[in-house]
Amino acid sequence: MKRKTKKTYIKQTKKTIVSVVRENGSKYLCPDLFSNENKPTSPTFTKKKEKTDIINLGEKEFYHKNNKLNDLTGKEWKFATRSVITKVYPLNMQHNLRKQHGGQKPPELCADLIKIFTKEGAIVLDPLAGVGGTLLGASLCNRKAIGIEINPRWVEIYKKVCKLEGIQEQEIIVGDCKVEMKKFPDNFFDFILTDVPYWHMDKLEKTRSKRIKQSNLSQFNGSPVQTKEEWLEEMRKIFKECQRVLKNKKYLAIFIGDMYRGNEYHMLSAELANAIKNPNLILKANLIWYDVSKTLHVYGYPTTFIPSMVHQNILIFRKEE
Repeated sequence: MKRKTKKTYIKQTKKTIVSVVRENGSKYLCPDLFSNENKPTSPTFTKKKEKTDIINLGEKEFYHKNNKLNDLTGKEWKFATRSVITKVYPLNMQHNLRKQHGGQKPPELCADLIKIFTKEGAIVLDPLAGVGGTLLGASLCNRKAIGIEINPRWVEIYKKVCKLEGIQEQEIIVGDCKVEMKKFPDNFFDFILTDVPYWHMDKLEKTRSKRIKQSNLSQFNGSPVQTKEEWLEEMRKIFKECQRVLKNKKYLAIFIGDMYRGNEYHMLSAELANAIKNPNLILKANLIWYDVSKTLHVYGYPTTFIPSMVHQNILIFRKEE
């Protein structure tokens, strides 16, 4: 009986194993361990979810649909964050006509800045428009712009440039920006880009040969002689109004050059930034534009070091309310 029982047991086990192998198509010989319930599953490879928010633009690489600031790709954005601008801008768009204004800026530089801080179709303000560098830049990148300029001479030059270049004029208002900006509603503009008039010092020093050097902006705009404190107070009034008409979470960019006058270096960029910033207008950056078109001069030679100013500061503020 013992031998018969043993044979029967072995026979049944073999049948069970075979039936499990045939039923499950499994190579495992331990049915209790690798039953249908306990059998390990093969790793599953789920199809990677397509990044529908990313658009491939070829050589320009990828653009993210959630980009709420501008129309730049990630590659372009990275390049735009450089703190020093060394790009050489051509002296074009009737440069000889525009340079009658001492503070004119390359329209293509203005266009580059506008593209960093806005999307196509945005509305840009320049409250101190001069000969319209900001307005021309806006036209180059399909943005709308409004300029305010107190001197009719510069407005006429801007209009003449548009006519010669075949560019449709943006709106430009002749008047005092402190008055004209009050006519705009709150939170109206997507970006403000401007170039402030230099401080017209109450005492001008002979810094080159025997000739008294004055700021072109000051003499052309007929600015009165001011102390630095008076100049800063005027800037506070202008940019307080700029803050009001700028949309929340949007940016304000200001060109401002430093000065060497009165045997002293005046860091006007820092003084202006400290004068106009507040808890709702935050200083975000100081970009340095290296203007390669500037001519070097031998100031102070051979006894005193005086720098040749070949850069401009571009103060970047963000409205946060």
